Amino acid sequence: MSELEPRASDAEREQTVATLRDACTEGRLTLEELADRTALAYRARTNAELEELTADLPASAGALPPPAKHRAWVLSIFAPMTRRHRRLAPDTVVLSLFAPTRLDLRSVSFPSGDATITVVAAFGPVFVTVPEHVDVETSVFAVFAPVQEGAAGDVPPGAPRLRVRGLSLFGPVFVQVRRS
Repeated sequence: MSELEPRASDAEREQTVATLRDACTEGRLTLEELADRTALAYRARTNAELEELTADLPASAGALPPPAKHRAWVLSIFAPMTRRHRRLAPDTVVLSLFAPTRLDLRSVSFPSGDATITVVAAFGPVFVTVPEHVDVETSVFAVFAPVQEGAAGDVPPGAPRLRVRGLSLFGPVFVQVRRS
C-alpha cells in the first residue's frame, strides 16, 4: 500500500457491502461470491481495494441514496376498518382502538421488497392477511391478547419481507397467510 492511497472508511466499506448485497439480490453474484467479497470488503484498507470488489458490477439503483420514506396511517377508532391494498407504503402505522381492523395485502405490490406495519391496538383485534410468497416477521408485544402468525410455507429467495411489529393491549393480532 502506497502512502498516497486514501484509506477506506467504515462507511465506505458498508456501502460496498450494500452494493454487493444488491448485486446478489439481482442475481449478479452467487451467495458464495457475496460471502467472499463481503469478507474482502471488511478487510480492505484502501478505496482501491473496495473498488476492485465491485468493478465487474454495473452501477445499480443500490448506489443511489434511498428514497424518502413514505408513512401511511390506518385508523380504526370505535368503528371497524377494512382495507384491501394494491400498494403498500414502506412504513404503515395501524391504530386500532375499540374496533377491529382488517388489512388484506393479497394483491399488494411491495414498494422495495420490504415493508413494515407498526400495530398499536387497544381492545380491538387486528387481522393482516398476506399472500403465500411473502416472508413475514412478527414481533408484537401483547398484553392479555394472543398474537398468531400463520405458516408462510416455502418462501423463495429474494421474496418481499413484511415486518409486523408493535404493541397490543387486550386486542389480538392475527397474521394470516392466504392464497392470492
